[in-house]
Amino acid sequence: MPRLRVGLLLPLVFLIARPPGCLFAQAPAERAALDALRDSLAGVTDSVALKRLEAATIALARADQDNPLLHLRLGFIGYRLGELANSQGHYDDAAGEFEWATELRADWPYPWYGLGLAELALGEHRVIAIENLRQILGKDYLSKAARAFARATEAEPSFSAAVVDLANAALAQRIRPRLEVALQAVRLATASPAGRYPDVQLARGRVEREAGEVDSALAAFRAALAVGADSGVGMLELARTLYHARRPAEGWTSYFAGARAAASPAALALYRADLGWAAAPDDLAAFDSLGAPAARAVWLEWFWSRRDIADARVEGERLAEHYRRWFHAHSKFRLMSRHRHYDITERYRAEQSELDDRGVIYLRHGDPDRRARYTAVGVEPNESWLYRRPDRDLIFHFVARDDVTDYKLVESLVDVLGFSAGVRAAGGTNPQVAELYASRHDFGPLYDRVGAAGARTGSALAEERDRGQRAITTGTTSDSYHRRFEAPFDVVATDFVVGASADSLGGQALHVVFAIPARRLAPQRTGDGVAYPLRFRIVVSDAQDRLVGRIDTMRVFGRRQPLPDGTHLTGRVTLPVPPGRYRYRLLVTTADGGAGDLVLQDSVEVPTLDGRAFAASDLVVGRQGSGLVWALPRDTVLLNPLGRFPEGSAAELYYEVYGLPRGAAYHTVVELAREGGRSVFGTIRGLFGGRRAPVLLEFDAPADGPVTRVHRAITLRGVPSGTYRLSVRMTDPASHRTLVRTRRFQVVSR
Repeated sequence: MPRLRVGLLLPLVFLIARPPGCLFAQAPAERAALDALRDSLAGVTDSVALKRLEAATIALARADQDNPLLHLRLGFIGYRLGELANSQGHYDDAAGEFEWATELRADWPYPWYGLGLAELALGEHRVIAIENLRQILGKDYLSKAARAFARATEAEPSFSAAVVDLANAALAQRIRPRLEVALQAVRLATASPAGRYPDVQLARGRVEREAGEVDSALAAFRAALAVGADSGVGMLELARTLYHARRPAEGWTSYFAGARAAASPAALALYRADLGWAAAPDDLAAFDSLGAPAARAVWLEWFWSRRDIADARVEGERLAEHYRRWFHAHSKFRLMSRHRHYDITERYRAEQSELDDRGVIYLRHGDPDRRARYTAVGVEPNESWLYRRPDRDLIFHFVARDDVTDYKLVESLVDVLGFSAGVRAAGGTNPQVAELYASRHDFGPLYDRVGAAGARTGSALAEERDRGQRAITTGTTSDSYHRRFEAPFDVVATDFVVGASADSLGGQALHVVFAIPARRLAPQRTGDGVAYPLRFRIVVSDAQDRLVGRIDTMRVFGRRQPLPDGTHLTGRVTLPVPPGRYRYRLLVTTADGGAGDLVLQDSVEVPTLDGRAFAASDLVVGRQGSGLVWALPRDTVLLNPLGRFPEGSAAELYYEVYGLPRGAAYHTVVELAREGGRSVFGTIRGLFGGRRAPVLLEFDAPADGPVTRVHRAITLRGVPSGTYRLSVRMTDPASHRTLVRTRRFQVVSR
């Protein structure tokens, strides 16, 4: 059996030998001896030997009950026994001894510090209702610990351990945090010799920030770094505070400077925990696999930047939004109790105990588009959040059962009423279900249907539960920052890739043609007419959301009169792009950003158009009178922003062929096919050959050299309204290689 080390007894002998009458203030020597005692006890793992020491010390204390050092000794022995046995009883004994020492020497810091440690170890009550009441009354373990640590710092402001623990206890409190006490303590401490300790400066920075003193928090974190704080920890805390101060550019710099320096376990854990609020499981696994801080910093920059690219945002915007959400969630959705209890309807089980499930969803997806609640006698507090999405809306339901602050995710809205009520509702026997669903009538047709039915809603409830399961899976493993506009533009956009230069061979260019309904635009009066000032941003990226190209520009469209209803404002934006497969985002907004639209295109193929190999550009299908042309130095290409052609009109086809010698013949077939429906061509079936795609043109033509620019007019006479696919198939006889390019458009009734 291991024995206590001899070194453990030396500080104890010293403590007992000092007559209490000489200790009007705790001398540095006594402080050092107590520190040595704590260090010695921390290395002891034999509880039997500790209990023998405890018994011997109790015998001494009985003979000398007014010796505060003996009670401190018993307090720390009891505290260590509590750690070894995980026993509330030992922590309670330790708290009693420390409290006795405070009565004997209230001007010493160590008795109060020990009492604070014991109160923290005792923790919260196992019954949540009792713990909540204690917090309201200020009788909970955190409040008592904070008061004890505060008394320790009052006795000696330079007692750094007490200052740090006071700050942490105050920050951990969920009700009535003792920030004012902690703030005074950390300010006094940093003005004392304790200010040279990095942990004290870090503690001050966190308390100052929580108290809303942002400038003081920034000064404290910078002071912490100046006195040798862990650079990874200090720079991340500085970054958070800079974002809180709405200084995102500086926050971005500090965040990644800290990531490059985050070599310690504490810094790495801090960055990983921060990332965990937004990252998917695969992302966290990728982060964990990186061994060097520099590699992690590069990965983190890619992680946050790809989210900016995906939504056509300015670099750093998503990270700034992350911290805005982070501060909001910690203000609004913090759990009062870290002990969470689940029932059968609460399938999602969070791995953290800092925020309720609303906070989890909020940090990942931000503010919902709609919120709803239902209040009735006997119904637990509940909320539903709706996030509108282009593909499928995300809807989340939360209910707080035992703890009114602990909202948990449930799969179906009917789970708000409890498991048994949900079972009865499937058979249509619970009239309260209709009222509950009617409170979410604007969340979608399904909720409106259940709210109106009132009975026989089993199939609808099963469908809604299935949707809820998918929403929880998606919502808790992904993140988003979707754009919202008070007035959407309903932009129509098409694109084509052609050669970048009209005069020579020089790469490729992506052209995005747009049309905005006039009814969505608000003209601004000018001296000689009206103007439509608009901001345009195109962001081109690869499949991994790595930036390929970007344009930000402001354009002012001037007219003598406002655009009439039924017309469109049209234009074109061009961006050079390298060969590859890409996606792009077109963002169009008013100058103030209040109105706008974001167009997503996830598949753009860019061929190599350098004239060295057989290649072809995209097809451009334009129309006379569309109001928009692409003017080249010696040519004009007609465009059609809406992609619509009146019946009987003509389509003006343009494309480019590359890589053929001058005079070399190549074969071209132009076909038109109607999309959808068995009756492919209706009345013109006989003319076009039944179900086969009609061949409008077939010809051989000589190439003009490395680049051949082709114009063809295609009449649509006799082509009924519908959606069509125009295909151009080009074959190089020398290599027998064939290229096919297609373009879809609509034929509409006049």
